[in-house]
Amino acid sequence: HFMTSSIAPVFSAGEGLKNFEQITVQDITDYCFNPASLLVKYEDYDVAEDKYMAISLNYRGDVRSKEANPVAHWIKANNKVTFV
Repeated sequence: HFMTSSIAPVFSAGEGLKNFEQITVQDITDYCFNPASLLVKYEDYDVAEDKYMAISLNYRGDVRSKEANPVAHWIKANNKVTFV
């Protein structure tokens, strides 16, 4: 078992503000589970097929639990991840 970290794109408050306002919490979370967003590369690692023991999603900025909780359910309902 090993920890695998990923990161969603970071937008600056200057030039990227218009793009930042259009992105949703679901979009940010979906980016995190994209294989290209993983910070470590493992051979034969498939994000969709391999299983997770736990997941921690940490958001910055103005993200409320009312927005984050439905996204966590969306991840599980759409089989974005599989737990042990």
